[in-house]
Amino acid sequence: MQTNDPAVAEIVDFISGEVGVDSSLLTPDTPVAELGISSLDLIETIFKLETRFGIEIPNDGPLNGNDVTVGTLVDHVADLLAAQKAKIA
Repeated sequence: MQTNDPAVAEIVDFISGEVGVDSSLLTPDTPVAELGISSLDLIETIFKLETRFGIEIPNDGPLNGNDVTVGTLVDHVADLLAAQKAKIA
């Protein structure tokens, strides 16, 4: 999770606002469950990320499971955004 990347910062800010947690608490190694994000909340947040950024996040993959970290979530969304930009270019 590259915090100096504007896309990553935007994703972190979005997640922070959605879950009501200060963005300074969203470290790469923090499990989303420790932030009070249940598995249902995570699914809802993923749907909102898809809508906000115009991407599709597959159901299978790194976000499928109970051990998802903030870094995994942010990096996965950032990778999907980068792939989307590459397709457009």
